[in-house]
Amino acid sequence: MALDYNEVVKFMKDFEVDLFNRFGELIIDEPTNTYTSIKKCKDIEEVELRVVYSLCRPIGKGLEQKDANRLLRKFNKYFNVNLTRSDLRLMYGELCYERKLDEFKDFIKRGFPINELKEVTA
Repeated sequence: MALDYNEVVKFMKDFEVDLFNRFGELIIDEPTNTYTSIKKCKDIEEVELRVVYSLCRPIGKGLEQKDANRLLRKFNKYFNVNLTRSDLRLMYGELCYERKLDEFKDFIKRGFPINELKEVTA
């Protein structure tokens, strides 16, 4: 199954991704150089996973508050959630591992049940 680039373009518009370059990278936010590779993605769910994976650390702890909040607004709007920077930092600590990609994909599909992660770390 090949990635449908029409879906990628729609995702870019809906998420407000800045650019898609010739190297197969989505430049999620050009001012902060936040990007992810989607070369190996087979469907839009994997694209979403890679974008979330690539945003957890910068929003959660890497970016200055102004930039982090701007990206967090895009994130929350697209996924129709109301997560905080600390929620993304928690997701980064618990799910942002290559070995946990399937678990992370399921977590996204289920609407980011952040309380599950809070229970695990309590």
